[in-house]
Amino acid sequence: MPLRSPRTACALLAALPLLALTACGNGARASHPAAAPAPSSLEAVASPASSPTPAPDVEVPAPASTAVRGRAAADPVALRPLGALLRPDVLVTGTRTFSPGALARLAALSPPAGTAVFRAGTVRLAGKPVHAVGVDPSTFRAFAAKGTAEATAVWQTVARGEAVASHAVSKSRALPLGRDVQVGKVGTSPQFLRRLGALATTGIPGTDLVVDDETGRSLGLPAATGMLLTAGKDVDPVVLAREVRAITGDGAQVDLLTPPSANPVAFLTGSKAAKAFGAFSYRYFPDGTIQPDRSWVDSNIVSGTVPILGRVTCHRLMLPQLRGALQEVVDRGLSASLHTYDGCYVPRFIESNPARSISLHTWGIAIDLDASTNYRGIKGTMDPQVVAIFKRWGFRWGGDWQYTDPMHFEMGAILTR
Repeated sequence: MPLRSPRTACALLAALPLLALTACGNGARASHPAAAPAPSSLEAVASPASSPTPAPDVEVPAPASTAVRGRAAADPVALRPLGALLRPDVLVTGTRTFSPGALARLAALSPPAGTAVFRAGTVRLAGKPVHAVGVDPSTFRAFAAKGTAEATAVWQTVARGEAVASHAVSKSRALPLGRDVQVGKVGTSPQFLRRLGALATTGIPGTDLVVDDETGRSLGLPAATGMLLTAGKDVDPVVLAREVRAITGDGAQVDLLTPPSANPVAFLTGSKAAKAFGAFSYRYFPDGTIQPDRSWVDSNIVSGTVPILGRVTCHRLMLPQLRGALQEVVDRGLSASLHTYDGCYVPRFIESNPARSISLHTWGIAIDLDASTNYRGIKGTMDPQVVAIFKRWGFRWGGDWQYTDPMHFEMGAILTR
């Protein structure tokens, strides 16, 4: 049953405290951006600060009695003691080995022992390509997700020469945990067996398969093609990412894994808002766009048809209120006052500037209308009657702000029947 007029059938909840500075920034953008490609199944998920720490997402079978590289799989493996967990702020990957000089300059950007260098690339697992890393388990584990980092059995598995796979890859390939799986180089027919010693979530994008450095070399993964860096306590991760790019140039991919300090977690403040709209991890790109994780997009961003505008792409909770507001605009004979739809779900920072907050367009709960005559800093041409209708349907209007943005309407409340 569709929502009726908010004056008769809806109770307006107390206004939800949303992120500040939610202006459209640089105005109209693409109306229907394509959904971002899914990040790795091992990417960390940002959640509200009040959320409890999840249980370790780790599966480790009983050790096998067979030997791996001359060591009984049941034997313990010496690992350096796990010190403080390190936040993986920046991931650097390249197609070629980084030079010793480049590695030294990159390492100097982080606190002492604040980096992990590893092999990265594609291998064949059960006959199909996956992205893999060959690591020193003693250093790499400090960057892994909480729970996985402390699971010593996982890293002993890696050190023994066995493999650790993501849950998603294990399920899609029907891999037998605790048994041998076929692994090999891409582009060559020979394959060899490695025991699948654990399933784990590392929290690092592009880690569908984790092996030790020696196994990585035998699989053809080039040395020193990946690096994780932590910014430490006093450095903004955005600044660290910029410094890394200044060193690598176009010769490597640089991913910011941690939200900028200007907006440390990607969720709307207030318990009702956080619960309703959800939290998501995201990756940041140099042009200021954002790639939210695929699971959140699939669960929350929808396309639908609304009066006047036609097909739009927004948050599922916004669509009924937007449809109701626009239907009232039609019913009151005001349709001719609206001309263009200039975007709703457009994942980016405000003004595409990573130093600023995340735009509410990233959640798909803001919409821009008639941008060409309602840009920032002017009174604009928005009909006051249309503005009043949108406000009754739970929207805030950018034309009310000190630095006006009259094209912009955003959800300020969720309407209930």
